[in-house]
Amino acid sequence: MKIIRKLAFLFVLIFCIDVAFAQNVKPNVVDLSKLPAVSSDKGVTYDKATKTLRIKERDKGFGIWTGDFNISNYNIVRIRYKVLGDYGFQLDLNYDDGTLEWYEKTTYFPTYLNEMVIPLLSNQKKINNIFIKGIWAVPYEQLNEKIVIESITFEKVANPVKTDIYGSSEPPVIDAATSPTIDAKLDAWDFVKKLGAGLNYQLFQDYPMLLDFGVDIQPDNISKPTKEQIHLIKEKGFNVIRLQTNPGTGKILDKNYRIAPGYIRNIKQVVDWCMEEGMYVILCGPFAEFVTVDNFEKRRDAGDIHFAAYYVNEKDKKESQKFLKAVWEQYAQAFNNSYDEHLIFDTLNEPIDAFHEHAWDPKDNCTVCKKDYAVLNEYNQLIVDTVRATGGNNANRFIMIEGLAGKWMYITDNLFKMPKDKAKNKLIPTYHYYPMGGSKDGSKKFYTDDIKKQIAESFVALDKKYFSKHIPVYVGELGHVRYSPILERINCIKDFMAEVSKPTRSCAACFFIDSDTTGTSNFFGYYDSWKRKWYDQEYIDAFIYGAQGKDYPLSTDFIKKNEVKVESIVGKNLLKEPVTLKDWNPYIINGNIFVRSTPAKYKIEFQIEKNGSRPILSFSFNNINWQFQEVVKKQNVRVTGGTKEGNNIIVKSDVVTISIDEELSKEIESANDVGINGQDIIIKSMKVVE
Repeated sequence: MKIIRKLAFLFVLIFCIDVAFAQNVKPNVVDLSKLPAVSSDKGVTYDKATKTLRIKERDKGFGIWTGDFNISNYNIVRIRYKVLGDYGFQLDLNYDDGTLEWYEKTTYFPTYLNEMVIPLLSNQKKINNIFIKGIWAVPYEQLNEKIVIESITFEKVANPVKTDIYGSSEPPVIDAATSPTIDAKLDAWDFVKKLGAGLNYQLFQDYPMLLDFGVDIQPDNISKPTKEQIHLIKEKGFNVIRLQTNPGTGKILDKNYRIAPGYIRNIKQVVDWCMEEGMYVILCGPFAEFVTVDNFEKRRDAGDIHFAAYYVNEKDKKESQKFLKAVWEQYAQAFNNSYDEHLIFDTLNEPIDAFHEHAWDPKDNCTVCKKDYAVLNEYNQLIVDTVRATGGNNANRFIMIEGLAGKWMYITDNLFKMPKDKAKNKLIPTYHYYPMGGSKDGSKKFYTDDIKKQIAESFVALDKKYFSKHIPVYVGELGHVRYSPILERINCIKDFMAEVSKPTRSCAACFFIDSDTTGTSNFFGYYDSWKRKWYDQEYIDAFIYGAQGKDYPLSTDFIKKNEVKVESIVGKNLLKEPVTLKDWNPYIINGNIFVRSTPAKYKIEFQIEKNGSRPILSFSFNNINWQFQEVVKKQNVRVTGGTKEGNNIIVKSDVVTISIDEELSKEIESANDVGINGQDIIIKSMKVVE
C-alpha cells in the first residue's frame, strides 16, 4: 500500500512539474506581418491591415517561412482564424523530414470553428515552413473566399490534444412539431404514380478520407447547397430529390453511434428548401461498400470512433443492428411531424456483403449469400420498426426497401422478403438500374437489342412479384455515363421510361448524377453546381418527359449530328498484331466492335500457326450481366478446322472457323468484353466472314 501511495505521489509531482514547465514556456508568435501582398504562386493575396487572405485559385496558398524553427520546447501550434465564406482551408506543417506522409502534416480548418489546436509530432525537431492554402476541389476563382488568420502560436501545454472538429456538446436534433399531418389512408400505389422525375443530389455521401472535414460539405467538386440550387433543379423539371447519406464516414461522435448534430442540421436545411419548392425528398440510409476502402479501414482499425458502418453478414450482425438502429432513430427523431408525405425514407444504399466474393452478384446456391439475404431482411425490418416506433408522421411515413446490391434481380428473388409493417400500404421496394453499365470501364458504347430485351425482362419480373399485387416499385438510381454516345443513351432512356410509365404499373425513377463534369472518373456529370449548368440536356429532357409518360421530340438536326455510323468489320483483321497464346493468358477484345458491324449471323475465322504439341483455342465473353460464357458450349455452334473438347477447340488446321447464329450474335453485341485464349498457337488474324 505504501509503495502505491509513493507512486501516486510521484505521478502527481511529475504532472505538477510538467504543468509548471508548460506554463513557464513563452509562446512563440509567428510574425504574419512579413507575409507579402501576393503569394509566390499568385493564387493568394494578403491584406496586412486586416490579416485577410483572399484565395483565388484551388490548391494555391501562402508559405510562411519559419527558418528551420526548433520546436523542441513546444508541443502544439494554435491557430485562431475566421472563415469569411463557404469553405474552409488547409494548413500544412512542413517538418524538416521528407519521409512524412502528406496527411501526417495536413489539417483542414472548418468554417464553423475559429480556433484549432494541432499537436506537434513528438519525433520531429524542426519546422521549415507553414503553408496555408485552399482545398483542392473548390474553384475559388468563381467565389469570394476570404480567411482571416488572427494568430499562429507555438506553445507548450500540459495536455496536447488535437481539436476534434467532429466533436459537439450540442443536444440531438429533435423535430419538435406535435401534430401529425400524413393521411394514414394514403396508398403507396397512388402515391408513387404522382412522384414524377427524381434527381440524386450527392451532398452527404461522404467518402472516407485520411483528412478530416468535420460537418462541412466534403470537397468532391460539388458546391455547398443553396436555396437557389434547389430552385434551379425544380425549375429544370425534377420533382423529387434523393439524398444519399453516410454518417459513418466521419460524422459519428461516440461508441453509441451518436451523429454530429451539425451533419443532421445540414441535411435538414436541404430538405426544408425542397419542401418550400413543393418537392419530394427521399432520405437514404448508409452505404456498405465503403468498408473496403483503405482509408476507412485505417481509421476503423486505429479505433477512430468517428468511422463506423454496418456489415451484411452473420458475423457482424449484432453490432450492425446497433449502428442501424441508432442512425435511423436519430433520423426519425429529427424528421417527423414537420414533414408530411413529401419526405420519404429509404432504408439503405446498395447494401452488400462487401468482403464476400458475390458481393455485387449474390447466388441462390451459395450458403453465404442465403444468409446475407436473411441478414438484410432483418436489417430492413429493424429500420421499419425503428421508424414506426417514433410515432407521429413516422407511424405512416412511406419507406423504400432496398435489396442486396440494389439490383432488381435481388428484390424479385424469393429469398428477399419485404418487412412486416404496422402501417398499411406504406412500403415501396426500390432498386437501381444502369442499363448500359454504371462505370467508365464497364459501360457499353451502343444500345443493343439485348439490352432492350433485358430491360423488358426486368419489368416482367417486377410485374409478377409486385405490380400484379398492387405493390409499387421505385427506381432509386437510373442513368448512363456520358462516355456513351448521346443518341444511344436517349434511345435507351426512352425505352426504359416507357416501361416505367405503363398504366398497369405504379413506378417512378430517379436520375443519377455525380460531380464529374470533365470525364476523369465515371462521368455522370450532367450538372455543374458551380457554374449552374446542365450538360446533354436532350438526354435529361428525354428522362423528364418519360417520367410524365411523354416522348421527348428530337430535332432532325440533332439526330443527324449525333447518329452513330458504324462501319462493317466483315473481312477485317480484328487483331492489331499476331497473338501468341501460351499458359492460358487471355487476349481481350472490346465487345463494342461487334455492335451493328456484322451480319445477323456469321462466322469467325482464325488464321493459326501451331507452335506446340497440344494446340488449343478458346473463345469466350462476359455477357451483359458479367456472366462468363464459353462460345463452344453454346447450342448450334459449329466448328471447322478443329474438334470440340469441353469448352475448347483442339486445333487441327491452319484455319479454324466458329459459326455464330442470330441469337448468339446479339449476346456478343452486348458483351462487356470478348476473349481469346488457349495454348501452343499463334493467331495471325481473326476475321468476321459471311
